[in-house]
Amino acid sequence: MPHHLVQIAQVPVWLGVVNVIGDVLWIIAYILAIQKGFQEKTYGFPMMCIALNLSWELIYAAIFRFPNDIIDYLRWGWLLADFVITYQLFRYGRKWQTTPLMTKYFYPVAVITFVSTFVGQLTFHYTFGDTWGMSNAYLINLVMSMLFIWMFFSRGGSNGQSLGTAWCKMLGTGILSVGSCFTITNWLESSFLVYLFVTIFILDVIYILLLYADKRPGEEAKIAGIATVSHAAD
Repeated sequence: MPHHLVQIAQVPVWLGVVNVIGDVLWIIAYILAIQKGFQEKTYGFPMMCIALNLSWELIYAAIFRFPNDIIDYLRWGWLLADFVITYQLFRYGRKWQTTPLMTKYFYPVAVITFVSTFVGQLTFHYTFGDTWGMSNAYLINLVMSMLFIWMFFSRGGSNGQSLGTAWCKMLGTGILSVGSCFTITNWLESSFLVYLFVTIFILDVIYILLLYADKRPGEEAKIAGIATVSHAAD
């Protein structure tokens, strides 16, 4: 691989390679979630996660371009994948809500969520000078890791959720986190970032364990039962 393609913002080539590997794993996570979503006619990410991801990609792929071709292309790949997942949310999401009020007001709630997350992240960029969205990305990852666990329990199990997505999310973020640790020169000043690295990893492991624990006989019947209840609520 040519040197300039993996050289990122004056960092060593090996760290550029680490970033590419982590970002590719996230692309795979998106693809697996999309595949699962179409198979089970649902959406594979919590609504807030979809809104946060789409907003981040719009800001840091379309508005503030990254000064590296490969990373820039991968971010555009994330953005395209987010559009598909967003379609799945609006196409199937209402039927998967578990409370009557959320079912009734699903679309306005979704629109407000997307607008709010975009404005919030754009103002975060300008307020805190998060040039390439790195700090924002890890904050989003923390929220995502929490909400995936919440989604597991709110759906009563692993319905519509991809184990492959969970693994790729954990490995992708984990590889990026480990690579970032090698660039830290003052651990005290970077302690919050390290907290994010560790906490995200722990939550991702918990989520994977929950998915494995739910892979048992009768899962197909459970999925069918959830879908029937969702259709009835519609």
